[in-house]
Amino acid sequence: MSGRSQNSAPSDLRADVRHRTDGPHTMYGISLRWQIGDNSPEQGTWPPPEDWNNGAAPYPHSYEVWVNGEARQTVFLYWPAWDWTPSNSHWVDLGEEPGDEYRVKIRAEVDGQFTPFTNEVTVGVAGARPWSSPRQPRQAPESTDAAPRHGTVNHPRSRAAVAIRDADPSKVCVEARNLNTSTVWQEVVPGADRMLADYPWNNALKYLEYRKFFQGNTVPSTGNSAFRGLDLAPDTTLGDWPLTELDTSAPSQTFTYDYTAYHTSESWSHRWFITREDWDPTAGLSWEDLEPVPFLVEVQGSHREDESNKWEFATFPRRTGRAAVVHIWGGHGGPDTPDGGNGGKTGEFFASTCDVQLS
Repeated sequence: MSGRSQNSAPSDLRADVRHRTDGPHTMYGISLRWQIGDNSPEQGTWPPPEDWNNGAAPYPHSYEVWVNGEARQTVFLYWPAWDWTPSNSHWVDLGEEPGDEYRVKIRAEVDGQFTPFTNEVTVGVAGARPWSSPRQPRQAPESTDAAPRHGTVNHPRSRAAVAIRDADPSKVCVEARNLNTSTVWQEVVPGADRMLADYPWNNALKYLEYRKFFQGNTVPSTGNSAFRGLDLAPDTTLGDWPLTELDTSAPSQTFTYDYTAYHTSESWSHRWFITREDWDPTAGLSWEDLEPVPFLVEVQGSHREDESNKWEFATFPRRTGRAAVVHIWGGHGGPDTPDGGNGGKTGEFFASTCDVQLS
């Protein structure tokens, strides 16, 4: 292992279980903090870490989260120049019905090699505390990026991409286009009226609330009737959705996203979920059908060095069979709030549902 990899290894992992609300839902997660470089778990809001260098600190951007002895999640962290807190903290989603206890540890990837693991921390759900707003540096600036933030997953191809963008001739895609009233492939969102009525972004506590928008088998459409064709379940008449084949025995996967514009704000994130092993595609797709821990997360606080729209990672589940991958990309954007509250925006998110065949 290179000296740089060794010096960039995370250490002193701290963890506790917290809960936060998402409309009628109570969501649990593991809140992580660790030492990286001069940035410690106790780092205050001021001054910056000594090696911060206006955001160019030599901290790793890629991590693996191991839960109960298994690699469960790849995390990519990007942070703005003014905020060092996203560079050594992370929230691990556990869903609405967590287990009693979890063992968690992390390691970083630096120069193509993994650092040693941190200490392993055991956390219990019984003493879960309410989520509190992350600490912000002194005089933290507001995000000013108002560029369009529209896109969909390109590999594996989403239902919006295959049915709307690519006009696939399969029966299920033709019927989806007949049912949809929107032809905009990159904007699968709940809709402005619903977001204005119940904001997706919790500006006071700094997290995205999207679970509340998925009731019943409406994950592909986000419950937006303009995209109701995307909720179609495979049957003997329509056949199945076009599938992307994924080799789960491969050492890594590469997923891509199709943007119309890149975005820079520490509030925004990508989260990728996969269906549970017992999911029945013919019954439709509900949020309860998804594994609660996303296998891939990116906190998109700044542009990447390579400006890419792809992720290479190794924590994809090793299994076979029919599955769906659901991707959520969102943060503090969307329509303006009527009174200027909530940081001036409702928040928004874009959803992609990708049908895959695992081998």
